Amino acid sequence: MGKTDTYRDPNVITVNDVQVLSISKEWKLVEARDRSEQFIILVIEGRASFRLDQTGGMLNQGDFMVISPEDMQEGLALLPITENIYVCYVALFAAHARKERDGWLINEVMLPIQGKHHIETISLIHHHIEQLHLAWRKDHFDQPTMQILFLKLWQAIMAGVTLQEKKTDRQQLLQGIAEHMEQHCEETFQIEEMARYSGMTPTLFYQQFKEYTSLTPLQFINRKRMEKACQLLVAEDVMIPEVANEVGYRDVYYFSRMFKKIVGVPPYRFKKSLQKKIAVLHPAIIGDLLALGVSIQQLIPVWEKHRQKRPYSQMEAATLEFDLYRLHQMEPDLIVGTDQVAPWFEQLEAIAPTLLIPFKTTTWRDHLQQVAAMLGIAEVATSWLYYYDQKAVAARERIRKKIGNETVMAVRAWDGGARIFGARRRKISDILYGDLQVRPPVGTDHFAFLDIVSLDELHDFQADHILLFDERKIRTDVRKHRLKGNVHRAGVYPWLHYSALGHEQAISEALTHLAESQECTKKESGSSIFLRPQVCDNN
Repeated sequence: MGKTDTYRDPNVITVNDVQVLSISKEWKLVEARDRSEQFIILVIEGRASFRLDQTGGMLNQGDFMVISPEDMQEGLALLPITENIYVCYVALFAAHARKERDGWLINEVMLPIQGKHHIETISLIHHHIEQLHLAWRKDHFDQPTMQILFLKLWQAIMAGVTLQEKKTDRQQLLQGIAEHMEQHCEETFQIEEMARYSGMTPTLFYQQFKEYTSLTPLQFINRKRMEKACQLLVAEDVMIPEVANEVGYRDVYYFSRMFKKIVGVPPYRFKKSLQKKIAVLHPAIIGDLLALGVSIQQLIPVWEKHRQKRPYSQMEAATLEFDLYRLHQMEPDLIVGTDQVAPWFEQLEAIAPTLLIPFKTTTWRDHLQQVAAMLGIAEVATSWLYYYDQKAVAARERIRKKIGNETVMAVRAWDGGARIFGARRRKISDILYGDLQVRPPVGTDHFAFLDIVSLDELHDFQADHILLFDERKIRTDVRKHRLKGNVHRAGVYPWLHYSALGHEQAISEALTHLAESQECTKKESGSSIFLRPQVCDNN
């Protein structure tokens, strides 16, 4: 018999143990009895947190784990979150055998999938488990029968995994189609052609595309065209007919009607209103201005150095202190700040028309609408919020399908402690518990934030998912705390950036973490109709 580390489907199985357990308290599986023994743990009912060596997470109904001997150095522990959980446990040896000229060649193999997976066909899987368990209890020495029954179970598991992979493949395909449409928005697209490329019927493609983007294919392409038109109108000295032609419209009057319908104002008014130099006295307001379509080149950031935060700390003028004399020399057309500089309002007003927003007593939606009104484009804010709400509803449904009623908690970590954001913290609750309507863990609904001295204290809240905003320098230390639940690592921006742009990009990141994948990506978040910097920090 040979040894190999190849991951492939086995055709020879020796079953060492089969258990179907009802667990109401912590349950542990010790290290492998043999260096080639493998394990399958499948949750039939209920929900539990798990700890496996240096990793941890959540297991829900339909989740299963394939565990190799190398992953069992410290064993596996399950802790029920529901009153009890119903679990199947199988220990086995696996090999692949083939006939050679001089005899049989048998190589021990690792099962072709490892780690945590999910399957929807739990009733079929349950049936095969019952058959395997019944045979084990009757005569576990009858290995030929055990092998046949296990291979039936394994085929059902692999079929369920393949079904889930197809769903993921479809999502990736839709993402690729949407990205292609965005990059070539000036071209003409036919739904039938895109559906044929995706392998779906036109009706199914239409439904799936709208679920993924919150827009129909036609709405999506028109909106991307207007996004590009907005950039051209404010960033370049071009005439409106040129812009219309550049984004795929041969009829300039039709372009103007579509622009007003989607953006909120006619293109000539948009261009005139946004070609102004604007001095910004608070970082968050830049997110509102960019959402409205103001070019970043038109902005003059003026704030103290200690307020410099990503993504605006690298802007050319971001080193300026709040200096009225120097501000006067820059000759801005408008000044926008918060009520923190209210004592200097008259001096600011003497330099240029000034808007000071009551930042802490009003919402980010109010901020956006006030800034838009000052620019004379209040309709643009109304349109932007309409599409934002559409995106939030679509994201809410996708997240609900993925995690159901599981709880989500936001935490910012640093060396020596962390801050838990409760349901009363507006920067987080507006997004997570308002727009996305996910459930906060029990005990976090009555405070804005709670500072803790160790990440170990997070265990007390038993959150199913933890959005962990941690700095790069402490990332290697997070694992040692063995946090329960699914930990999604993210950057502070955009989650704690209280602006329209910050909220819109946080919606996109929430989809990445809670609806699409358990891993962070480098992909830039957000799908705003307007120009924005490449600032997503998923690390």
